[in-house]
Amino acid sequence: MSITTTDTTANQGYQTKLQQMLDTIPDSLDKREGSIIYDALAPIALQLWIEESKFQGILEQAFAVTAEGRYLELIAKDHGLQRTPATHAKVTLVFTGVIGKTVPKGTTCGVPDSDVSFVTDEAVVIDNQGRATVLATCKLSGAIGNVGANKITLIFDPILDIWTVTNPEPAKGGADEESDQSLRNRILYQKRNPEHGGTDSDYVRWALSVTGVTYAKAIDKPRGIGTVDVIVGGNETQIDQIVQDTQGEINRKKPSGVDVKVRKVRMQEVPIRVKVEGIDADKAIKAIREYTSTIGVGGTVYWAKILSAVINAGATDATMIQPTQNIKLEDDSAIDVVVNIE
Repeated sequence: MSITTTDTTANQGYQTKLQQMLDTIPDSLDKREGSIIYDALAPIALQLWIEESKFQGILEQAFAVTAEGRYLELIAKDHGLQRTPATHAKVTLVFTGVIGKTVPKGTTCGVPDSDVSFVTDEAVVIDNQGRATVLATCKLSGAIGNVGANKITLIFDPILDIWTVTNPEPAKGGADEESDQSLRNRILYQKRNPEHGGTDSDYVRWALSVTGVTYAKAIDKPRGIGTVDVIVGGNETQIDQIVQDTQGEINRKKPSGVDVKVRKVRMQEVPIRVKVEGIDADKAIKAIREYTSTIGVGGTVYWAKILSAVINAGATDATMIQPTQNIKLEDDSAIDVVVNIE
């Protein structure tokens, strides 16, 4: 009997188990492949190896460093944490039409050649300028809803005397469900940084225990002795509530007499202008934004990596116009990138 598998490691594991069993049989007996003994032991060895592999997998789900999915969420609950859910992007839509006509609440608009669509949050009336502005929410949760400016041009629910729709500014706030790695990092920070009565790591620990906080940093004595500022990051459409929740959590745990102020990560605008050949502007912008999304709070924007990003995306040539040197973000700032392609 033989095993068919494309996994070399799995095949070796099975073969090792089978050989261990065959080694217990006296050499005076025929135990060559195809013999009665070999054929009798082979399926047993395979099943034993399968069960051991399952047990190993179960064992790994018991530890934060290796657990995944729902098992990682169960470990998080043991530490008072939970995975941050996906959020829906928001966007400001501008309709044009006949003065006095109403765009009903729940009107669906979308992006051509895409499954991304938005629903208006409230009814709005076309003003004397022939325009109406209203906030809309993406039907799909996640970063997929963060479409660029002027991408939403379809009205899926035709309305008499309403002519066009567009979004002058990009949609924002859509975030995917917190990844296993992000949740794992928060769990491990909790485990590896036990409370010490008000150290910097305690404030970070308390902040990261709040659902929605993806980044936390404590600054000691920013306003004099006995003061602490806690900088937190999270979904930009929910950040005010996240700051409020974090302030409440820290107020319950901080040492008495300490003045703690929780504030959100500042956004530092970084203009980027690149001359690109060989790919369209949208593709180049996407590549640059994918790179800048990896830059953490207080990180550095490397212009060489910007050029590398567009070249890897398929550009035949790229010239950096702005910035002309690397940019170090402020310690409490995240990048707010403004990209222009020439």
